[in-house]
Amino acid sequence: MKITKLSGVFALLLIAAAPACGKDEQPAEATATVEATATAESTIGEGAYVEEHESGKAAFNVAADGNVKAAVTGPDGKPIREDVSGTLLWKDASGEKSVPLTFDAKAGVLVAAGPKLDADLTEIGYTLSVAGKPWSGTLHVPAGGTAELYANAKGAADLGLPEGKLGPHGGRIEIVGDDRLELLVDEVSGEVRVFALDADLKPIDIGERKVTLGVVAEAPQVVVLAPVAATAGVAAGAYLTGKLALAADPLKVTIAVRNAGRSAVALCGYRAGAAFAVHARAPRVKVRMKTDWHAHAHAHAHADLKAKADLDPKVHVHTGAGAKANAKAHVNVKAPSIRVTPPSVNVKIKAPSISIPKPSFKASASARASAGAKVGTH
Repeated sequence: MKITKLSGVFALLLIAAAPACGKDEQPAEATATVEATATAESTIGEGAYVEEHESGKAAFNVAADGNVKAAVTGPDGKPIREDVSGTLLWKDASGEKSVPLTFDAKAGVLVAAGPKLDADLTEIGYTLSVAGKPWSGTLHVPAGGTAELYANAKGAADLGLPEGKLGPHGGRIEIVGDDRLELLVDEVSGEVRVFALDADLKPIDIGERKVTLGVVAEAPQVVVLAPVAATAGVAAGAYLTGKLALAADPLKVTIAVRNAGRSAVALCGYRAGAAFAVHARAPRVKVRMKTDWHAHAHAHAHADLKAKADLDPKVHVHTGAGAKANAKAHVNVKAPSIRVTPPSVNVKIKAPSISIPKPSFKASASARASAGAKVGTH
C-alpha cells in the first residue's frame, strides 16, 4: 500500500512538472539572451552591448578612451575563443581609421585601441571572422561609450512609456535622458523631423537641443539635425529636421541629445541586458510614414508669394486654369541679337577714258564789230 501511495504521489509530481516544462520552452530564447549578456558582462565588463547574429552573438565594451573589448559566443551560448579575429572601422571628424581586433589569450577576449570618443555619436563598423565566416555590423557609440548607452536604456525603462504609444504627429516616441522625443520620417522625401514633447506628450519648443541620429539601413548614416526656420504657420524651432536616405524602415536608430551642457543617448527598441537583433529576420524600427508635408510646404510657398504680390504690384500670382491662360499673355519672347558682318570685298573699277572736244567758235566780222560797239557804249 505504501508503494502504491508513493507511486501515486510520484505520478502527480510528474503531471505537475509537465506543464512547467512546456512553459519553460517559450522563454528559452529570452533566457539564453539574458545568459549570453550576463556572460559577456562577466567577460568584458558591466554595461556590455550585445548584437545577435544568425550564428551567434557579439558583445562589445567600448570605453570613452577608445579601448575596446569584444567577446563572441555561438548559438549554444558558449564562448568562441579559437579561430576568431576582426577589424574595426572608426569614423570621426578626422576621417576613417582601421583598427585591428586581436585575441588576448590570457583574458579570453578580443581587444583593440581606437581613438578617444569625442563626438556625440561615433560610427564604428566591425567585421569579425568567426571560424572563417564573416560577421559584420555598425555601432553608433556616444562619448561615454557603450556603458552610457546601457545606462540610458535602464533609465528609459524606469519611466515606463506605454508600449506602442505614438506622438501627436503619429510618430515614434523615444525617451532620451530627460527628454521625450517624437521621431518620424517622410517615406517619399526622406525628410526627418524630431519634436520635443512635455510630460503630457504635447509639443514644446525645441530650445537649445542638438540632436544627432545614427542610422543603420542600406548603409550607415550619421545626421545632425537643424532647427526649422520660421515659415507660414510654423514657428522657428518648432522641431528639428534633416534628411535620411531610406528605402525601408531602418534596422537601428540611435538618438543622441545635447542640451544645456548635458548629453543623453538612446538606441530605439534597445533594452539594457538584452541582445539587439541585427540579422535578416530582425524587426525594423518603424519611423517611415506617409505625410502631407510637401502639400503644406507648397501651400506655404504660395501664401508667401501672394503676400509679396500684395506689397509689390509687379508680382502676379495665378492659380488654376486662369494661370495657364494668363501665362501665355504675360510671356515676352525677346528675339536674339544677331550681328552679321558682311565679307570684305575689294572691287577695282577703272574709270572709262572720255575725251570731250573743245567747241569751235567762228565769229563773223560784223558780229565782232557789234560786240565791240556794245562794249564801248556807256
